[in-house]
Amino acid sequence: MRLLLGVDVGTSDTKVLVLRADGTRVGVWRRPTVWRDVPSGHVETPARTLLDGVLGVVGDALAACGDGGRAGEVAAMGLTGLAESGVVVDAAGQPRGPVIAWHDPRGAEQLARVPDDVRSAFGVTTGLPFHQQWTLAKLLWAADHGLELRPGDRWLNVPEYVAFALGADPVAEPSLASRTGLLDQDSGEPWTAALDLLGVGPRFVPERRYAGEPAGVVRSDEAPAGLRGATLSVAGHDHPVAAFGAGAVGSDDLFNSCGTADTLLRAIPRVVTPDERRILTGTRAEVGRHILPGTTLVNAPSRAGLVLRRVLGALGASEPDAAWAHGNASRAVVTGADIRAEDVVIGLHEGATPADVWAAALAHTAGHTAELLARITPVAGPYRRAVAAGGWLRLAGIRESKSAVLPGLCFSALDQPGAFGAAVLAAWAAADHPGTVADFAAALRA
Repeated sequence: MRLLLGVDVGTSDTKVLVLRADGTRVGVWRRPTVWRDVPSGHVETPARTLLDGVLGVVGDALAACGDGGRAGEVAAMGLTGLAESGVVVDAAGQPRGPVIAWHDPRGAEQLARVPDDVRSAFGVTTGLPFHQQWTLAKLLWAADHGLELRPGDRWLNVPEYVAFALGADPVAEPSLASRTGLLDQDSGEPWTAALDLLGVGPRFVPERRYAGEPAGVVRSDEAPAGLRGATLSVAGHDHPVAAFGAGAVGSDDLFNSCGTADTLLRAIPRVVTPDERRILTGTRAEVGRHILPGTTLVNAPSRAGLVLRRVLGALGASEPDAAWAHGNASRAVVTGADIRAEDVVIGLHEGATPADVWAAALAHTAGHTAELLARITPVAGPYRRAVAAGGWLRLAGIRESKSAVLPGLCFSALDQPGAFGAAVLAAWAAADHPGTVADFAAALRA
């Protein structure tokens, strides 16, 4: 039976989940996503390195399945992953610079010079708070540092680039394009004012193509033989794809993605109004196109996972010690979960222990989650069902702290819902199915 692959290029790891076409789970394989630190606190990687990481982990999976040697063993592959990171490719399809990490601070100086009319229109038009995280700021920085954008150049987010390098058309999946600062949320078309800042035309943002639509087939000779000929689909931004995989995309569902970037997500079955975008972006929530057509994604982000990882690193641990379960959060102070924070700061009171620091980190991140919920509820409305998924939930202390601030929270039993969602969307792209993609996903999830 042919295979379905879902690839999730995450900040920390690149994962591939393998399904049989009937939904039988074969397994999950992963490799670390490779970044390099450069001067001034910058974090980047060559586009080729990300592509090699995907090819490597897919090769691992197919070798373990015994299905890597014959062309056509994989029916379809879907690609999801991090947003706000990608690459400019030239008319020949070659990358013109490195992939800058989404949390890299580059672009703040350039954004400060943006004309007032663009600044004032930014949030209500793009659905994003005015901040250097977005692609626009990184491109303005690159232009100041030698990148001359040319006719024929196009912007591809990381999952779009990997698909393109394997043989897909250059496409812009709307949930990823919504994270660039280049998309007008009302029209779904590139925002002229942002393009003018870069000196590019509307073709700089490729044709929009939703998750679940085919983007092409694997043609690269570098791909494992079993992958060649597989249908490719760009599944979209990892957070809504994970919500889809976990079955939490209803209008009264709340999804908490608990990875390096910790987010609360709501799906609103319409395009929200400019006034609603103004309200949400004013609280630093984010609004964009969902992976589901005709649906708005409200995304309330934090750096909670990054905070927890850095606190563990400062304590010299990769996992919390079992003895830390009874720490006193009042003996330490941890900050840094707000998306605009530059650093994670740890303050110690007299007698503070590692257990106290960890308890303070859990209290800080949970408190910030409660604050995010309060920010989005006036527009998204109250939720009826809350689902959480992600790597940090392996820790009992994090599950407890989340449950304390999100009443009725349940935890997805699905391992790697983002990669699962990508595999389902790829299968949908590869063949006609009765019903809806949501029905199809539920059948495979069961």
